[in-house]
Amino acid sequence: MSSTLLSDAIAFHDDLLQQGDLARRTHELLQRTAREKGITYGGRGLNHVLRPFFVTPEQHQEIRRGAHAVCQTLEELAARAARDPAFLASLAPQGWEEMLLPVDGLRPDQAVVGRLDGFLGPDGVIRFIEYNPDPGGPINSHHLGQAFDVAPVMEAFGRRYEVTRPATAPNLLRSLGALQAKGGRSGLPTLAVFGPASPDDADEEVAYQQYLEAHGVRQRIVTSEDDWTYAGGVLRVGDFPVDVVTYISSVGFGGFVVGCGPDHPVTRALTDGAARFLNGLFRAVILRTKALFAVMSRMADEGALDAERGALLKRHLPWTRLVREEHTSRDGASVDLVPWIAEHREHLVLKPVNEFGGSGVTLGWQTDADTWKATLQRALGEAWVVQERVPMQPQAFPVFDGSEVRQQSLNSDMNPFLWENGRQEGFFVRQSASSMLNLSQGGSLTTLAVVRAR
Repeated sequence: MSSTLLSDAIAFHDDLLQQGDLARRTHELLQRTAREKGITYGGRGLNHVLRPFFVTPEQHQEIRRGAHAVCQTLEELAARAARDPAFLASLAPQGWEEMLLPVDGLRPDQAVVGRLDGFLGPDGVIRFIEYNPDPGGPINSHHLGQAFDVAPVMEAFGRRYEVTRPATAPNLLRSLGALQAKGGRSGLPTLAVFGPASPDDADEEVAYQQYLEAHGVRQRIVTSEDDWTYAGGVLRVGDFPVDVVTYISSVGFGGFVVGCGPDHPVTRALTDGAARFLNGLFRAVILRTKALFAVMSRMADEGALDAERGALLKRHLPWTRLVREEHTSRDGASVDLVPWIAEHREHLVLKPVNEFGGSGVTLGWQTDADTWKATLQRALGEAWVVQERVPMQPQAFPVFDGSEVRQQSLNSDMNPFLWENGRQEGFFVRQSASSMLNLSQGGSLTTLAVVRAR
C-alpha cells in the first residue's frame, strides 16, 4: 500500500466523521470505554482522538524486522553483562546489579514482555530511542483497540479498507503460559506482586489486575515482610502458592530488593528456579539502562555485527554515545565528543542512563546554551548518554469538542511490544502537542491499525 493510498485512507476516514452523527457516537463510545475500563492516568482520560494511527502493511513489516533485530542484540548484550564483569562495569551500573546476578543472571529465556520506544520520522523510518523491560500499556492498548474495533466510524471505514489491529494483552497471557511451561508447569502462573502502586501507575494496575484475573491469573499484592515460606520446591505467601514474582512500581521493586536478602524465601526460590521473576530480575535491571543503546550504536558504526543486522541497527537506531571525554566516530569522522556535544545542542538529546518516564531528559533544541552547558557538565559527572535527535512528524488527528470535529496537530510515538523469544506484536502509541509524550507529562493514547485497500 503506497503512501498515497495511506493518505487517501486518512482522508476518507476523517470525511466520514463529518457525516451524520458518526463523530459524536464514536467519541461517546471511546469516552465510555475509558471510564469503564480505567484507561486513565490520575483519573484523567487517556484518549481524545477519533482515529487510530494508521500504517501500511509494508511499514508494519519493516517495524517488526527492525524491532526484532534490536531486541536480539539487546538480549545478547544482557547475557554478556551477566558473564563479563568488565562489560557490566562499562554500562555505568547502579550498584545492585552484582547482588542480583547470582539470583537469575545466568538463566536464559526469561522474557515475557518488553517494549521498544521510538518515532516514525519524516522519511517513514522508525528509530528506537530506548527499551523498557517492564512496560506499561498492553492492557490499556488492548481495551482502547477493542473500542476502536466497534466504533461507528471504523465500521463505515471497513467497507472500503481492510483493517488489522495487532493484539497486545492476549500476548501477555500467551507469554505467561510460556514462562510457566519453562518451569515445567502447565497453565497460567500465579503472581506475587510487590507493591504498593505509585500515583503514576495506580490506575493501570487496577486494569492489569482485572484483566489477568478475568483470564485465570491469580494474584496477591505482597511485601517482603509477609508470611513467606519456601519448602518442598514451592514458594508461598501465606497459603498462596507463587509461581512468578513481579512488582508494581519502583517503590515495590525497592521494597523487594531491600527486604529480600539472600536468605529470604523469595530469593532462595528465585535462585533455585522454583519461582521466576517476571522478565528476569538481573535481565530487567540491565536492559533498562540506556547505555546499551550507546553500545549498539557504536557496534553498528564499527561494523561489529553481521551485515544484515548491522544495517538494520544503523537504520533503526539514532547515533548514541555515553557522555565522557573521548574521541569517537560521527558520520565517518572522528570528533572530540564533549566539545562537539556543546556545539550541536540543536540536534541532540541528553538523558540520564538509569532514569525513566522522561525524567531528566534534556532536549537541546528546546534548551538555551547556558542550560545545555550546565546539563553537559552534570552528565560528565554522572552516567548519561547523548543521542541524536529523532525528528518527529506531527500529524493532524480529528478530535470532537462536543459540537464539531476539528483537527489537532499532534506528535506521536510508536512503541512495539516484544514477547517471548523476541516475538513482536502490538503497539503502545502515545500522543501529545509537545515533544514530551510520557503519560506522566500529559500524553494521551490512541491505537495502531494496519490498513490496506479492499
